[in-house]
Amino acid sequence: MDLIKAFTYVYILFFVLAGINHFLNPSFYDSLVPKFIPYPRLAHQLTGVIEIILPLLLLTRYKQNAALLMIIFLILIYSANLYVWIEGLPYGKKVFTNIEHIYRLLLQVLYVAFAYIIYKYD
Repeated sequence: MDLIKAFTYVYILFFVLAGINHFLNPSFYDSLVPKFIPYPRLAHQLTGVIEIILPLLLLTRYKQNAALLMIIFLILIYSANLYVWIEGLPYGKKVFTNIEHIYRLLLQVLYVAFAYIIYKYD
């Protein structure tokens, strides 16, 4: 098995587990949803469903489409992280410093970059 394929499986597992976590620890995500979005729990549970289904599509013949949708999804959901940063809200019980938020942004860029690698990978 080559390295990209192995990392793809880890990537998929990470996002599926993150999606499941939206249902196991919903109160953690409630505060991350911007106040102007109605029904915050429903909003993050829908996000959780997408985080479960979309990565699994990377295992199908629709891999390239799923990778492009993953890129769009990752860019859109970063807005919640940006909201937390701007508002100074905690992630769980911890308020991130600006440096930690920058690391979080870089991590999101890596997620997007790897989705692009999956898109280009045969």
